[in-house]
Formats: sequence, structure tokens, C-alpha cells
Amino acid sequence: MRILIAASDRVELSAFPDSYDKVVTGIGPVLAAANTAMAIASCHPDVVVSVGTAGSAGSLAIGDIVSFGSVISPDADLSAYGLKRGITLLPDHRKLSSISLDRSSRYVLSSSSALASEAVDGVDAFDMEGYGVAVAAFCASVPCLAVKAITDIVGIRTEMNDYLSLRRGLVQMLPSKVSETIKALS
Repeated sequence: MRILIAASDRVELSAFPDSYDKVVTGIGPVLAAANTAMAIASCHPDVVVSVGTAGSAGSLAIGDIVSFGSVISPDADLSAYGLKRGITLLPDHRKLSSISLDRSSRYVLSSSSALASEAVDGVDAFDMEGYGVAVAAFCASVPCLAVKAITDIVGIRTEMNDYLSLRRGLVQMLPSKVSETIKALS
């Protein structure tokens, strides 16, 4: 099975062996979608996995490594046209909102172009790239997963040095959680 691992930077990919295809997406959903789409076109993976860090909305603890069941984006706002916030339109005008990921997980990830400052009902964690990676995979008809390490709690200030130190240790555990999640899907 050919697996493409997508992460915002090289540190988040550092623990993955060379047997995986990898793409550094950059930060945010737009760069994540664009760079993941190019990588999918280049390596033709069987599955794409968005990895990295996320902030908990309160239901997940710092240090948890989680596979998410779905990903949403509050950035899409076509409410002026009568669509609910979070819904966008595909080129063929089909509506797209929540993207299903790991069917065995109940956790919801919300991706935005800005760091979350407060919790939102129905969302377990927040990141900046998961939705972009998932959209690229969805458009290419490739299954997608999002496996994230929880590094902070939304609404509680985290110093950058603390975040970077915690992230260094947690990214080492991402490959085993990705492997476990992929095996469970088979």
C-alpha cells in the first residue's frame, strides 16, 4: 500500500521512515490543499494521512494522539447565498462540508486559516491543515486520515518554547498511531 504523509513542516515528518511518501504542505488550509494535490498527482497514493499537532477543545488531553472521524472548516461562509456556514461548493456545484475520515473514530477536527481562540460545540480539536489535505484527497478520490498530537488547549495561552518542546516528543509517536489506524481500516 502506498501511503502519502502530509505535514506542515519537516519536524512533523521526521519520525516517518522512507517507506512512506511525504509532502511538506506549509501552514494553513490553502497551502495544505495545493501541495497535497501536487503530491497526490505525483505519487498516486492509496491513502493520504494528514499528521501534525492540534489544540484540544477540552475533550482531549495534551499528549493524546488521535485519529479523527471527520474534518470540517468554519472558513467556508456562503451564508449570504443561503448555505450554512462550513459548506462550500465543488466545481460541479455539489455541496461539501464535513469530510469523513476514520469511520471508527467519533472525534471531529476543525481546520481554519487562523488559530482557534475558543472551543466550538461538536468539535474536539482544531488545526490548520487537516481540511486542506482532506479536500485534496477527496477531489482526487483518495481515502484520507488525520492523525494529530494534542499539544495545547484552545483558549489557554501556550508559550512557543513549550509548544515546540512538547511537539518534538509527540511527533515521534505519530508513525505508530498512523500504522495502527491504517491496520484497523484493513
